[in-house]
Amino acid sequence: MRGRGLRNRIVWATSLQLLLVSGAVGGLAYFSGQRGGFGLAEAYRQQDAITDLSEQLSGRLAAPQLINSLNVLAIQQGQLSLNDFDAMGQRFWSQMQLFPVGYINYGSVRGEFLGVERLDSGAFVINEDAFASPLGKGTMGVYAMGAKGQRGALLESIPGMTDSHEEAWYVETVKAGQPTWSSIYQWEDKPEVLAIAFNQPLYGPGRQLLGVIGVDFVLSQLNTWLEEVWKDRNGFALIVERNGMVVASSRPGLTSTGRGSTTKRVRLDQLPDPLVQATNRRLQEVGGLAAPSSLASTQTVQYRGNTYLVGLHSWGQAEKLDWLLITALRSDQIVQASQRHALIALLLSLGAVATAVVVTIRVSDWLLAPLELLRRRCQSASEQVGQGDANLVFEAGLPKGSAREIEAVSQAFGALVERLTQARRQLAEAIERERLKDAQTVLVLEDKLKSSLQAAAVAHEINLPLSTLLLNSKLLLEQQEAPLPTNLNEHLQAIASNADEVVTTIEKMRSLLRNVQTHHRRLNLANVARSALLYAGPSLKAAGITVQREGLEASLAVLGDAAQIQIAVVNLLRNALEALETAGPAAATPATIAVRLQSEGDAIVLSVADNGPGFQAPQTALTPLETSKASGSGLGLFVVQTTMENHRGSLAIGRSSLDGAEVRLIFPAAPALPITQ
Repeated sequence: MRGRGLRNRIVWATSLQLLLVSGAVGGLAYFSGQRGGFGLAEAYRQQDAITDLSEQLSGRLAAPQLINSLNVLAIQQGQLSLNDFDAMGQRFWSQMQLFPVGYINYGSVRGEFLGVERLDSGAFVINEDAFASPLGKGTMGVYAMGAKGQRGALLESIPGMTDSHEEAWYVETVKAGQPTWSSIYQWEDKPEVLAIAFNQPLYGPGRQLLGVIGVDFVLSQLNTWLEEVWKDRNGFALIVERNGMVVASSRPGLTSTGRGSTTKRVRLDQLPDPLVQATNRRLQEVGGLAAPSSLASTQTVQYRGNTYLVGLHSWGQAEKLDWLLITALRSDQIVQASQRHALIALLLSLGAVATAVVVTIRVSDWLLAPLELLRRRCQSASEQVGQGDANLVFEAGLPKGSAREIEAVSQAFGALVERLTQARRQLAEAIERERLKDAQTVLVLEDKLKSSLQAAAVAHEINLPLSTLLLNSKLLLEQQEAPLPTNLNEHLQAIASNADEVVTTIEKMRSLLRNVQTHHRRLNLANVARSALLYAGPSLKAAGITVQREGLEASLAVLGDAAQIQIAVVNLLRNALEALETAGPAAATPATIAVRLQSEGDAIVLSVADNGPGFQAPQTALTPLETSKASGSGLGLFVVQTTMENHRGSLAIGRSSLDGAEVRLIFPAAPALPITQ
């Protein structure tokens, strides 16, 4: 039986899921709205009005305690001086950038005062009444504060300040002798401002009182915050003391009466708001503000035909305050809104199901049309590959408006076909290059072999009579029976010396011939270098040359022919020896040869340096048969260069750190050995 097409599967699966989900959500919303409207209102009251408000208020009132602790610690550790009002002002300003408080202040036992105030506009000012102030003690100076907390211009001067602190924040804290909240009080310089402060006394040695430091909460700013928190709810929220005095309200006009010096706080039963009065009467019926910490059951009040849920909860014990939260929230609005929203949700869910089915059908057609076309194009390209066509062609030709993902798949497949075509061409070109390279290599090897055989034959023909000549000349020089004439003795010595040089040249030619065919294997280059030094050691020692060794104890592996590399290193040591014997060291130091072995990235470098005169003609140093030495053959460095070419390496010459010549043999490092289990 044929399987169902992708289109049918998408339509049926998506439609079924939408139907189940929409039906479940719509039904749940409908029945929840019909049967649980009042329960929803209760949850709304308890969670939003009490929990959320309490947590936010606790967060705000925890800030003063933290600020005081930080400042007292800074004073005790000597980081903050009570005599440096400028530094304290900047510190208070910095703390007010981080914490939502309205005022941070300090008062000394001598009656001096410093405070940083957050205005209702959000700007900051610093208030100072001090002996060292330009205005003198008894006049409060109000200064602007700059963008970095620095003191700015004088904005206002307030004369007639008291000689000693008489406000509640100072008097009550000194009396308590410990960190404490003050009662709500009016500012001396601004009697229209009501505030509550958390303060801490400061003591010196012998518990001598130094002053009081504290943080104020301005009630008007607390009103503004409470209004913002409660703005989306119908009703009100009040914070009151146990005696009924209002602390803050979500309706800011209900907290005080009068203006300026006549400003006074009001009690809950003095508030003119009818809803507040109805709520107060209901609370009095169930025990008043002296009732338990929270109402045992949900209380309601009727106002203008609406039902309001009333909440009474104690708050502030953790913050060492004894406040009450009173909330009133209209419940019928929530019930009616929940029923209305449930019906709308049910209708929307049914409409969404119908719309989703239609959209699913259209989307499936929109998706499958380009996919079918892409499948046919891919099948055509596959047939071209099977036929061995070197020039593959793939053009999807997707309809306009196809999905980006499908276009991306088409482009990716087209790129794959194009890369396959390029790979085929590159492979054919690489095969042809390798064929030509192999043919050239065979020709080169044939030429080398032919040259090697010819050179070997020539070297053999030269070496045989030359050895006889060298042997006879040395025998004549060493015979003692009859002394030879002086001229004849000099000629024989010249013949022996020249014959010896020719033999050395032939040996170097044989070294070149050995490079024609080599047997590379993995070897430690340090061992080869030490062997070369061992071979050349007697000659170097006899010449009084100091040999410096560096890195020859390491284990650095290369692939190569140990014999060839050793001959190359011995040639470099001989060249250095001859240079030092001929011209001496470049500086007034002992003749020195340095042999160094080190790893440089993917290469292993073996260098031979001396403090001789250096290369006289670096540009021709590697040219065969070219030499700057009177008795040189010009084959020494050429043999070394041939060896490095045979080992896929390179040779570099230059000036050494010893101020002489340096030759660097650069080998490719051998690949790491596989790890066996």
